[in-house]
Amino acid sequence: GTATDIGSTLGRITMIFLRNGCRRSRMNIVDTAEVGVDARKLLVLAPMLLCFLLGTVAGAYLFTLIDVFALLIPASLTGFVGLCYMLFRQRLKGYLQHIETERLNKDFENIRGTLERAQMFLRSFNATHRTSKDCSDKEGENGQVVIELEEGFEDMLERMRDIEEGIEHFCHTPRSAFSQHERVSGQHDI
Repeated sequence: GTATDIGSTLGRITMIFLRNGCRRSRMNIVDTAEVGVDARKLLVLAPMLLCFLLGTVAGAYLFTLIDVFALLIPASLTGFVGLCYMLFRQRLKGYLQHIETERLNKDFENIRGTLERAQMFLRSFNATHRTSKDCSDKEGENGQVVIELEEGFEDMLERMRDIEEGIEHFCHTPRSAFSQHERVSGQHDI
């Protein structure tokens, strides 16, 4: 399967280069992107095939030396990796969850700042147009639209605060307690 994938990927890259006269400068953006993706795919597939071949040669050699006990080497390596995963899984999970929480908080702050700036702009626009004495019907309609937009922004900000509180509650609640809360209440907090 891996050799087939490598062959089809190389064939696709070759076809793109032949279609463009073997010149990278003639390739359009799509062709360049396809060649880049295929090259990265080859960077995964080629070492995987190489390791497979080296493993089969090493396994055959070890079989000639220690017979059936040669299987103990890959089995113990797999067991060791599984044990390491089991021991460090929770720490890694907590670390990744912390990174994701920080990213979400940063995104929320950016969105909140943008919405608050837009809301302030609408308030100043509304205040400027309310104070002018000569308001036409069109400006009156615009004023109503501004008021509706301002109310919409207030509603969005309030919903964002609720979502942020829900995410913080979810991130700080142990998984077992959260699952138990879902079973008891029958609904999600978020």
